[in-house]
Amino acid sequence: MSSTQVAENITQDDGLVTVSVNDLIVGRKMNFPIYDPHGVLLLAENSEITQERKRAIIQHGVPEVRISQEDKKRVTMNSELANLKTNSFGLDADLTKRIDTIIDGGLMALKNDGPAVKNNVVFLGRKGYNQEKRQKLIEQHQSNGVALGEMIGEVMYGEKINGSIVSKMAAHYLKEMTTDTDNTLTSVIDQFQDDDIASRSMEVSLLAMAIGIEMDLDADNIRNLAIAGLVHDWGMMKVSLEIRTSKSKLNPIEMLEIKKHPIYSLEMLQHVSALSSVVPVVAYQVHERMNGTGYPRGRRGQSIHPLARILQVADAFVGMTSDRPYRPAMMRYSAMECLIRQARENFVDSNVVRALLKVQSLFPIGSFVQLSDGSIAQVIRRNQDHYTKPIVLRLQDASGDFVDREADENLIDLHAEEELQITHALPTPGSNEVTFSDEAYHSNLNTK
Repeated sequence: MSSTQVAENITQDDGLVTVSVNDLIVGRKMNFPIYDPHGVLLLAENSEITQERKRAIIQHGVPEVRISQEDKKRVTMNSELANLKTNSFGLDADLTKRIDTIIDGGLMALKNDGPAVKNNVVFLGRKGYNQEKRQKLIEQHQSNGVALGEMIGEVMYGEKINGSIVSKMAAHYLKEMTTDTDNTLTSVIDQFQDDDIASRSMEVSLLAMAIGIEMDLDADNIRNLAIAGLVHDWGMMKVSLEIRTSKSKLNPIEMLEIKKHPIYSLEMLQHVSALSSVVPVVAYQVHERMNGTGYPRGRRGQSIHPLARILQVADAFVGMTSDRPYRPAMMRYSAMECLIRQARENFVDSNVVRALLKVQSLFPIGSFVQLSDGSIAQVIRRNQDHYTKPIVLRLQDASGDFVDREADENLIDLHAEEELQITHALPTPGSNEVTFSDEAYHSNLNTK
């Protein structure tokens, strides 16, 4: 039988469905063959799905395959499971000179005047999320996103605005962090459009807060960190939409425009009252790197404010795990891998990445994972210092059937359940997330 005939037979067979190669679960065995969209056999029946086989199929230019309806339930991260997840400013030389003078003068020390916020954080252990609280958090995120967008619009038209609005947001989120850090962090994931600069900054801000708490900062420092996170990328609105949404690699002139945005942010913040003097400095330095390869000034090491170092890591993680016009999102586990490598190569502060590991675990909260018994679970809580053994919620059994998520047996502390471990990190169901690679790594080093 020719491949054309095969293709015709497959097209007419209602038992076959099209799925993304990315959604195939490593370790699962196919009962039936896998075909490409043209009917060419890719894998025979009873073949096991491996990472190498998935990679080979994709490298041959086949992002989607045809499989049996029966196999789909068992071997893919299907769509049902997906439903379970979460005025112009010129460059003010005098302004930047004043900030640079502060930095060069060594006025960068970070001091705690009060007790560490970490002392008040409630560790909930093996406990699910309060769904009523979660819904209120999501509604608050949406409301805050609108408010931030309105603030940016007013500043863009040269109006003076009251910064107490962002201060109140920071205070609110600080309270939520101490009550349930994990619920607060995961409630903001996937709540906004990827090009929504104001709202996306909330995810950066919340993650930075959690890192700062883990690093024993006091309440004043955490609030300043949160505010800086909420405002640090406002200057991107001054970069042309064509550059911001480019699907191709930026040329040096376009990249220079991107590198100006911290300066635009700094200038915009001069129109915002009631901000601590440290906030503009931190916002200005978020994209600097420990080895001096960042921007806008190529600062390195101790000449980068400690709060900016925290925000740099949070911003990088959120950026990697968000879709961009020029690349898909990276898996959360892969983004963590990438940051660990960046810390080792002195692009980011290793102490901050170490704290992020404790906040998120190696398999970050919100991630989907496969367990050693073949079941599929989602990471819902960190597990104190056991960062390779988070607390997970089982969603599917090894046969691909959904389990009762309310059942106590499906809320699993992997440190206590020694016979169970994570064998694979999985992409978010229904997404086009990619795994860690040298190409992705260098792409994330060379872009915003």
